[in-house]
Amino acid sequence: MTYTRHIAAFLLPAALLLTACGESGPEQVTGPLSGSEATLPARDAGDLEGGDGVRGPEKAEQGTWYPHDFFSHCGLHGTEFAGRSWVLRTLRTDLESPVEGGGEAEGQNVLAGYIQLESPDVAVFVSSELPPVELRPGKPTFACK
Repeated sequence: MTYTRHIAAFLLPAALLLTACGESGPEQVTGPLSGSEATLPARDAGDLEGGDGVRGPEKAEQGTWYPHDFFSHCGLHGTEFAGRSWVLRTLRTDLESPVEGGGEAEGQNVLAGYIQLESPDVAVFVSSELPPVELRPGKPTFACK
């Protein structure tokens, strides 16, 4: 009798959960790591000394990943994306990067990865080399020039 109760106690919530999920429609990923791709391929970096890296469009769509080279000479401070200047706010160690491992994302003066708008005033940069980086609009101040 107790065995049956334990099974019923487990199966009833599971059945209710599956029923509710079945009616919710197609799965949508929301939040800072949303986008149409479940995983993103690792990108290889080059040396940006004297050149420009890969940048997203001037008008980026929210929730879409764009290839992006983050200029990293003297550390990660800020970048240009979607027609604006962005500064590092925090590392998101609570989130996993959707970028597959491998590749050589870290170059001489660049960190290759992807960037997207989470909201109009929050951008997220991801790479195979570090946790997701949250950015806010602002003018970067570089430690060296």
